[in-house]
Order: sequence, then C-alpha cells, then structure tokens
Amino acid sequence: MNTTNSHMEVALEALRSWYESQKPSPDQEPKRYVVCAGLAITELIKDTFPLSLGDYITEKNQVRKTGGPTIKALLLRFGETREYAREGGRTTRGTRISAEELVRRLNALEVLSRLSNSERQDVMESLQRWLVQRVREYFERRKIEVEISLDRSGQQIVADILDAANEKGVAGAVAQHIVGAKLALRYPHMEIENHSYTTADIQLGRPGDFVVGDTVFHVTVAPMPAVVEKCDQNLRNNFRAILLVTDSKTQAAKQMAEMRGILNRIGLYAIEAFVGQNIEEMNEFGRISLSHGWRNLLEMYNERVLAVETDRSLLIEIPANLQ
Repeated sequence: MNTTNSHMEVALEALRSWYESQKPSPDQEPKRYVVCAGLAITELIKDTFPLSLGDYITEKNQVRKTGGPTIKALLLRFGETREYAREGGRTTRGTRISAEELVRRLNALEVLSRLSNSERQDVMESLQRWLVQRVREYFERRKIEVEISLDRSGQQIVADILDAANEKGVAGAVAQHIVGAKLALRYPHMEIENHSYTTADIQLGRPGDFVVGDTVFHVTVAPMPAVVEKCDQNLRNNFRAILLVTDSKTQAAKQMAEMRGILNRIGLYAIEAFVGQNIEEMNEFGRISLSHGWRNLLEMYNERVLAVETDRSLLIEIPANLQ
C-alpha cells in the first residue's frame, strides 16, 4: 500500500467514526444535514488544511458550502442527480455542530499535513465518494411517498401509488404486493400467499402470483406473451385465470390474449380499478370509512412487504390525512 492510500484509509476511518457518532440511535442513520456538512468540510480541506473557524464558518454563523445549490453541484460531480437536500444544511442548527466535530477529527490527523495539495485533494475526493454512497443508500431506504386525496377516485389513487413506485423503478413489486394486500383485506378468513417479488413462480411450483379458490391471479405492469401463456396453462390445468395489468397496458394484454385464443376465457382487468373499486365497495363509499380503508390497505401492504422483502424502499409512507 502506497503512502497516499494508507493516509486515505486513516482519513476514511476518521470519517466513518464521525458519521457513526452523528447517529441519533444505533438503528437510525444521521440526518441529511450531516452528509451536507461532511461534503462541505471535505471540499474546503482540499484547499486549506488545517481549517480554522473562519475557514468554514461565515459571519452569519453558517457552515460554508452547505447551501442547496452547492450540495447539488457536489453530488452531481459524482453522478448523483436526485434531489437530496433542497436547502442543503446551511439553515439547519445541527449542521455547525456536526461540521465542528468533523473538523476537530480531521485537523487532528497529522498524516494529512504531510500530503501535497494534490494528494490531499485525492484523499478528500475519496471521503466525498464515501459520503455520496450514504446519499445513495438514503434513496434506497426512502419509502415511497404519495399524496392520497379522498376527492379522487379509487382507481386514480391506485394509479398515483403506481406512478410514485414507477419513479423509483419498483412498480412491478408494488403492484404485486398491493394486489396481495387488497385480497388479504377482502378475504380475511383466507390465507393469501405472500412471496418476494423476485421469487419466480416456477421456483415455488405455484401457478401464479396468488391463488384464491380455483382462480389464479397474475399481476404484471409489463404484460408479455409469457404471462398470457401462463394463463393458458392455468386454463388447461382446470384453474380460472385472472390477469391484472396497469390501465395503460390493458389493450396490449387483450391483443396478446386474443392471439392466444383465450381472451374470452380469462378475466383481464386494470390493477387500478381492481384494487381501487374494491376498497371503495368495502368501505361503502363514505369519506370517513374510505380514509380508514386506504390506511388499512397501506398498513396491510407494508406488513406484507416487511414479511418477505429485504428492500425497505418498497414500503409506502402512510399520509397523515388518512385516519
């Protein structure tokens, strides 16, 4: 290991230790302003070391380089384009406390004073890369956020949920689990199977995503001939088959089923209507009961996701307006 690499490891260890010290509790990650403080301080150290108070604290007692646009630019440098902290950390009271602690730890590293300016910049770049990875982990952990307005139709509410999931690239998994949650609420006396989205049907020897009575449900946001073939196989095995797709894909799914010659033998519905209308029916179309109904659906959804998925970003943040 060359000298720069060994110094990099020492600095990274100091950064990791600082980051751990900023956790509110062992099972909680630090607030976003902590990463903002870390990015700012490491950026400043590229040009100045050690840092004195005036090097990183402004006359307004704010940490330099923690404004929203600056943090956005720093993240963009590492290819991270998502909005992490619109306001950065400049106006957050805890930012200065976190920054001061990091400065104390890094200033204490004698090894950094032995580096040339270019070597120190390389070390700080490595520390920033580590911090950006924490940002990416934040987005991976972040729950799906969606506004649920009871003035909208049940079908549109489900569409909004799937749109929010699609933005994170997890619409397929969300569609499967929200249908499972709806079936579990609709048939509380039955055990509705629950499997990870990535577990293929064939691995478990199951005919589809869900089996209720003698009916097999297939859920997909991107219908392909293979899923229509599964429906055909279900029919040959004396099952009834229901294919659930997103509203925008119903026409394409109908064409595939027609080409297969089974269009009139299967149930083909939009996921949005299948889930949304049922929630409205179970809650008798009343505003107060619908609020309970949508909350119950999301709670059941989250419970089922937690039981079988390791990806916590599939969880849905339950809006405060749902009682």
